[in-house]
Amino acid sequence: MRLLQTEITPFINNSLHVELRDQAYLFSPLHGRPCYHSHPELELVFIIEGYGKRIIGNKVTQYETGDMVFIGPDVPHLWLSDPVFYKKDSTLRSRVIVMYINPKIFEPMLASVTEFDGLKEMFQQATKGINIFGDTRTIISEKLIALASKTGFEKANGLLEIMHLISISQDRNFIDNKELNAPTGLNSDRLIDVIKFIKDNIHEPISLKQVAEVACMATPSFCRFFKNRTKMRFSQYLVDMRMTHACKLLIELDKPISEIAYMCGYTSNSHFCKVFKDYTCQSPYQYKCSIHKSAS
Repeated sequence: MRLLQTEITPFINNSLHVELRDQAYLFSPLHGRPCYHSHPELELVFIIEGYGKRIIGNKVTQYETGDMVFIGPDVPHLWLSDPVFYKKDSTLRSRVIVMYINPKIFEPMLASVTEFDGLKEMFQQATKGINIFGDTRTIISEKLIALASKTGFEKANGLLEIMHLISISQDRNFIDNKELNAPTGLNSDRLIDVIKFIKDNIHEPISLKQVAEVACMATPSFCRFFKNRTKMRFSQYLVDMRMTHACKLLIELDKPISEIAYMCGYTSNSHFCKVFKDYTCQSPYQYKCSIHKSAS
């Protein structure tokens, strides 16, 4: 089985992400289908409903409702729903909460605060895969469900509480007694390369041909690949990226609208204003004023 080496943070633009997935069968929306993959982000998975096969590293086991696993950075993994979930007339559902954490957010704390030594050790142990059970699983599952609707400080604080609980708990064991090594036969994630290219060049005109070349694909093949992975046309995705960037700049910078347009890759101020209003139902000026009014 070939391994897809990918990243999560560039997709979600966040170092901490919690989501509830309710699906016919388990798969990551970031991949479009079940896929054996690894990423540098830490991952906590809680199965609310469903059963099937779990592959972590080279270890293949069964999972069922209530299964909870914490895995460290770059650990290959895949959850596969039982074949019955794929049947056309199946009424079964797979429900799961997934938490992604970019470990870089912990680096300053782990390096300088001795109180986080327990977390540091636990993150190292997570390269073996940690199965969580008993009372710890019950407590963490309740916190995870609550976190799915939280934002800001409450989400960050809840994350630290969960990580602390895992680090001190006796209700856990390792999925493998040795560190899990990535198998041979690796595929880099071409979509990550494309997303990074867009972010690095958001201030420039970007053509479909350019990004297809970044992905080392013919344009028609790239369009199919991109739509399958993101559920969006490339042109729509690019507008979303530019408008998200524009909103950020309008909030953070005190610059003329024409300059903001240029920084988002638009050479025509009028075209930028039209696209922005279609996207937000406000002109850039109205948006900027509304943000400043809310903050005052």
